[in-house]
Amino acid sequence: MSSLFGAAPQRTVVKTYGRGGYLGLLSPLLAFFMASRGMNGWQQSAIREMEEDAVAMARRGYRIVSTEEFGIPLFGVIAYKVTYELVEAQS
Repeated sequence: MSSLFGAAPQRTVVKTYGRGGYLGLLSPLLAFFMASRGMNGWQQSAIREMEEDAVAMARRGYRIVSTEEFGIPLFGVIAYKVTYELVEAQS
């Protein structure tokens, strides 16, 4: 079934957050120094964005089915992959 303004919503949506933190690897010494001092701004902004998207996706009828964390914590590089699935309407 298609929606009024185009194609039907995708059944599964995968979003990634925090990939910008990998830019820290351009200067590994600086990244290590910042991570060792607890500077984790990239991670905090990624978590904030994930929370906002989770609410928005729930309003669109999606639920989170999996969340993966990956990265290089020693350098303060953490990224997340979240998989959303469309909830079937119950009749």
